[in-house]
Amino acid sequence: MTACHLPATPAAVAALVRSCSPESLGERFASPHRLAPEDVLDRYPRYLLGGAVAVAAWTDGRVAGLLNLAVVRPGVVDVALLVADDLQRRGVATGLFATTLADPRWQGWTVEATIRPENRAGLGFLRAQRLGRPRLAGMSVGQLTYAIEVPTTAVA
Repeated sequence: MTACHLPATPAAVAALVRSCSPESLGERFASPHRLAPEDVLDRYPRYLLGGAVAVAAWTDGRVAGLLNLAVVRPGVVDVALLVADDLQRRGVATGLFATTLADPRWQGWTVEATIRPENRAGLGFLRAQRLGRPRLAGMSVGQLTYAIEVPTTAVA
């Protein structure tokens, strides 16, 4: 799937969130609960548009996905992804992840991803991404945190 990546806008994020199921939104926010799109837009705008980077993937004239990177401490960035339900498993997240982290400013950084253990699609994505092998970096009730080291020459 060919996609272009642009800075996320409030309108793009709203369209994407409305194209996602309550289950997908719950996974994005590592919540054990289903989250209604309008509730997500009301409660979490800073997480959808904030951070060091908020990039939207567009394909066929519509927003397909969103990647957010938030610096949690020097050299460590947290990643969060959301893909429209009908475009999942088509390379949208893979493209966003690889392209965004190929930017030289992230070389040598550690990317952390927090995920619920039952999120098989998310765990599959972490195993399949091409930057490096994920390692388990932390555990808490209902959540796992994986870390990936961005190589000094990132692959797009």
